[in-house]
Amino acid sequence: MTFAVRPAVAADAQAIAEIHFAGWQIAYANVVSDEQMEAKQPERRIPFWQERIADPKCVVLIAEDEASKAQGFVYAGNVLPHDIRTGGLTGYDCEIYSLHCRLDVQGKGLGRQLMAEIAYTFRERGRTALMLWAYRDNAYRRFYEKIGGEIMAEGFDDDIPDMAYGWPLVKLITLGANARTTENT
Repeated sequence: MTFAVRPAVAADAQAIAEIHFAGWQIAYANVVSDEQMEAKQPERRIPFWQERIADPKCVVLIAEDEASKAQGFVYAGNVLPHDIRTGGLTGYDCEIYSLHCRLDVQGKGLGRQLMAEIAYTFRERGRTALMLWAYRDNAYRRFYEKIGGEIMAEGFDDDIPDMAYGWPLVKLITLGANARTTENT
């Protein structure tokens, strides 16, 4: 299975909202409150995603399969303030705020591809190091560790313990190049 990654446009907001909500249900159902989960309902989030897609300070990339069906997305921008308790983010100049793929394409390389594509995008903007926050109880933290993410800090997001993973962009770009080589063999 191959995926095409491109910058999202306003018409993608519905699909992104649906993927985002499904991702939250899978990853965070036992971590966040019912109110937080309810706030992620797709119909409530379409305006949020339209605003982010239109904001030049944000990067929203969407991945589609061969049938042009949206299968995943990544949303990123500048490193945001956070309640850090240990460690730090010195040297990190870009942050992934959200990365989700539909359940049926997980394990097929799309997450790696999205990580590599966002790294390419930030390198073109003169950035050097990428980070993201993941809830401590998020089962998908294994993915970040598998692709070489290092824990840089620990903190809290809405009173939920979380951890910051970091990568030099070149490491993620290499990951993407390796995935493309493997895909073509």
